[in-house]
Amino acid sequence: MSNDEVIEHRNLPCVSRLACVADLPVLAIFERELARLSFPEDPILDLEYHAEKLRRAMEREPEGMIVQTIVTESAPAGDEIAAWLWLSTRRTLATAEPYGVLRSLYVRRPYRRHGLALSLAEYALRYFAQRGVKKIMAKVHAGNAPAVQVLRHIGFEPLHTTLEYRLAPGEPYLFDEDEDNGDG
Repeated sequence: MSNDEVIEHRNLPCVSRLACVADLPVLAIFERELARLSFPEDPILDLEYHAEKLRRAMEREPEGMIVQTIVTESAPAGDEIAAWLWLSTRRTLATAEPYGVLRSLYVRRPYRRHGLALSLAEYALRYFAQRGVKKIMAKVHAGNAPAVQVLRHIGFEPLHTTLEYRLAPGEPYLFDEDEDNGDG
């Protein structure tokens, strides 16, 4: 994305552009909210952590960090960030084949249901296609139905299921065959 691109979304005029260093404080807030959604039991809430993570990513692949801005009464210059997309390109260890990772897709609450998430997800497909990527991965928390819906809409399919079990400290976790039944 070399120039700002004006996109109309159901009566919501947006400009999509590359994220810049000045955006990092807002994007860190978005990442904190995504952490709450993705890791509800143990989210990382430290804004400095998220800002530093984003700063490093911006150095590695700045063209994979996109914001959509809008004009509002509080931001008449059109610099209010309404949505955020973070993409990265990786290579498999075994074959060095490139694959894409949709790391973050976030739309601020007041701007949801206007097609912003869908337009960013579709942009991700074009972004990776231009880089010769044939496979794109996105990890989404099972409880994040809107994200799953958007990704399924553009063709993503479930591949793996991750199951988690949290052990309580100090509890004995024995199976019947592990218990001492007095025979031994």
